[in-house]
Amino acid sequence: MRHGGKVLADQLQNMGVDTVFTVPGESFLAVLDGLYDSNRIRTIICRQEGGAAMMAEAYAKMTGRPGVCMVTRGPGAANAMSGLHVAQQDSTPMLTLVGLHAAEHEDREAFQEIETKRLFSSFVKWAAVIRDANRIPEYMSRAFSVAQSGRPGPVVLGLPEDMISGPAGNAVDAKEPRFAEAAPEQGDMALLAQALRRAERPLMIVGGPGWSEEVRRGVEAFAGRWSLPIAAALRYQDYIDNRNPCYVGHVGIGIAPRLAEAVKAADVLIVVGARLGEMTTQGYTLLAIPNPK
Repeated sequence: MRHGGKVLADQLQNMGVDTVFTVPGESFLAVLDGLYDSNRIRTIICRQEGGAAMMAEAYAKMTGRPGVCMVTRGPGAANAMSGLHVAQQDSTPMLTLVGLHAAEHEDREAFQEIETKRLFSSFVKWAAVIRDANRIPEYMSRAFSVAQSGRPGPVVLGLPEDMISGPAGNAVDAKEPRFAEAAPEQGDMALLAQALRRAERPLMIVGGPGWSEEVRRGVEAFAGRWSLPIAAALRYQDYIDNRNPCYVGHVGIGIAPRLAEAVKAADVLIVVGARLGEMTTQGYTLLAIPNPK
């Protein structure tokens, strides 16, 4: 009979995961045992949980698949929060597994006890604690679906120590889930074309997740066809060839004054993937939020 840690490792494999970044902790030894038995998943040992989370986030950006890191409770979880925050800001699909104290010790001042959902819920797409080993496949399937659906982002699952070390005889393995990707409808593209035909000062801002060489070429071709200036959001300067005649710079920290004026004066602004947060809008001064033109 499989224990919870073995079931969880099997689900990671079923979800197509080939790499896990971790700082080993005693609270999830059962999962490490399960990973040791897998010949399809690399377990990369890191020196600090913040590094493990950053590596998982960067891995997701580079591969287009969810990054996975595993940390222990308390200070381990706190160290990982910086990587999770980057994943939230950059819309990166990511799963963080947090080893917890035994369920019977909950709310009794257990060693390094944390309230996982309260700690993470404000800046991840979903946070939950698995309390029944037989439901591990269900939670894992949902976690990977949530992380990749719509605007991608990080999710967190808490793993009580007694749950992952206990039997999971009724667990039924999950298949890799399908997920919904956001995309404009044909009618939306027709409306965009109409707006661009009427536009005198159009501008495109690019950023966000889901980029590839093919996507870059497509965006550059679209911009060239419509003579669209392209600006990059904060931390996305390399998404467009900076030598492309349509590229006009970045709208992050240290924006060129003429580009700032161009954003303010744009009569059609196309935002591809980027978030219109503080950095991209120069403290919310470039756009008339919440009442744009």
